[in-house]
Amino acid sequence: MEQSGPHVLVVGAGVIGTACAHYLAESGRRVTLVDRSTVGGEASHGNCGCICPSHLLPLAEPGIIGQALTGLVSHSTPFFVAPRFDPSLWHWLLRFAGNCREKQMIQTGHFALALLQQSRRLYDELITKYQLKCDWETNGALYVCKQPQAFKALSAKSELLQTEFGIQARRLVDQQLTDMEPALREGLAGAWYFPDDAHLRPDHLLRSWRESLVQRGVTVQEQTEVRALSLRKECARAVITDRGDIRAEQFVFATGAMTPLLARDLGWQAPIQPAKGYSLTMPRPEPCPRLALHFVDYGVVATPWLSGYRLGSILEFSGYNRRVDPRRVALLRDGANQYLAEPCTETVEETWVGWRSMTPDGLPRIGPCPVASNVYVAAGHNMLGMSMAPATGQMIAQILNDHTPTIDPEPYRLAA
Repeated sequence: MEQSGPHVLVVGAGVIGTACAHYLAESGRRVTLVDRSTVGGEASHGNCGCICPSHLLPLAEPGIIGQALTGLVSHSTPFFVAPRFDPSLWHWLLRFAGNCREKQMIQTGHFALALLQQSRRLYDELITKYQLKCDWETNGALYVCKQPQAFKALSAKSELLQTEFGIQARRLVDQQLTDMEPALREGLAGAWYFPDDAHLRPDHLLRSWRESLVQRGVTVQEQTEVRALSLRKECARAVITDRGDIRAEQFVFATGAMTPLLARDLGWQAPIQPAKGYSLTMPRPEPCPRLALHFVDYGVVATPWLSGYRLGSILEFSGYNRRVDPRRVALLRDGANQYLAEPCTETVEETWVGWRSMTPDGLPRIGPCPVASNVYVAAGHNMLGMSMAPATGQMIAQILNDHTPTIDPEPYRLAA
């Protein structure tokens, strides 16, 4: 489609910013996509690539506070809070604790599900239409438990997903489980299968998507750090970067965990905390899982691709640091070892850390920004940025084009 509409500058070229650029360009807008690193070079690079409507319930749920308190003192949990003096973190944790109620959890789940299901539909369309090369698999996901008590809790949650949210799920035990996924060890307590989930390889997706955008006329400017927003009469005119000013008519900040650092320019204190995630990328083990696997007791995910294999997860609230904690890496390996006959290969191609943008209620913030009438934000997608990206990009494009959004944007407003 010819790009002839008003110029939109998208700041942040992770999967959310890339999706925003895609749908804005598809609507006929002239688009520039800017990132301080490369397209997909930050949190979108090393995650597990699960596209999971099944993961609609927020982290803020009844009982999670006990895990968080354990994570204050233990380095062997997937949810770790580094003890330190950080008023913004403690304020965030207080707000998080206030959301750990069943009624709030269910309401948030419905709002999350709207984005997740729309994105799942859109992925099928855009991967086919634009021939994005990303090892796209639509054979579902398996949530597996080692201990009976974990399986009991997962079963209660899975039944809630079926009755309250209409999610398809199937309970598997004993031979049913190993028949479904022969790569699993015997003797596990049980699992639940979610047929509507999918998975892809994130780094391949972003590389292919970037090529597609450039072919369609989107300007991609990497290694460009945005330092300030230039305003005049309550309207943004340009962003000031380390490579000069970039002017535009409208601006979208899809800056993930870095959004709180832009508070002065955006005129908005983003309720976002960075939470470090880890992953290990390696060649496929033998035998290799057929499905994306969620190891519930350990909070670890294993994703198989045609081109490789990844273990990932962890939520480490330790501020903005990129230090690789070997204890976290060991937790990924140890977790997978409890479930898989061959959990890892000897060759690790990449040990990765990146920041997830966590909000206290588990919902992203999408919409107009207080600083100016032509500035918008799409950030705070928690652990679901890859799963929610297409619907977020579509919503941003619809809002900027004054179209009625497919999904009601009210639950994701910045003031929430």
